[in-house]
Amino acid sequence: MLGTRQPAEAGQLTVLATGPAEHRDAVAPVFDAVGARTVWTESATRLKLVANSWVLAVTHGTAETLALAKGLGVDPASFFDLIKDGPLDMGYLHAKGSAILEDRLSPPSFAVVTAEKDARLIVDAGAAHGVRLDVAAAGAERFRRAAELGHGDEDMAASYYASFEG
Repeated sequence: MLGTRQPAEAGQLTVLATGPAEHRDAVAPVFDAVGARTVWTESATRLKLVANSWVLAVTHGTAETLALAKGLGVDPASFFDLIKDGPLDMGYLHAKGSAILEDRLSPPSFAVVTAEKDARLIVDAGAAHGVRLDVAAAGAERFRRAAELGHGDEDMAASYYASFEG
């Protein structure tokens, strides 16, 4: 599955599926009940790691951008206005940015401790295939620091707090 708590509750997950083509019709009703679409792939687990790598990178990018804005005394609204409707604008940035700025990190859609675990799985999978993933490794460390600061059960956007001294 690709998606968080909110899309799950709305039946809007993306189902990542693998298996024999002749059985797809039999499982389609189950997948349709929980997801908005089903993506058939040769390796659902590997594709999920790739997708999560992107999600975690964007989440950290959002967190660090807002932390830098705070540190430099820049109103985050001016950043959002700057990128509005351009190629750098994205809904996920606004969702995670709002969660940070409005302190809506609980209940989490994806908790810091779970995101750290996934980040480490991503790093390990890359290493096992000869790919060095420095950004994912640094992201895992950000999650660890955020958890250490007491944000482990909050949404992964709480990696924002890893930017500041405890």
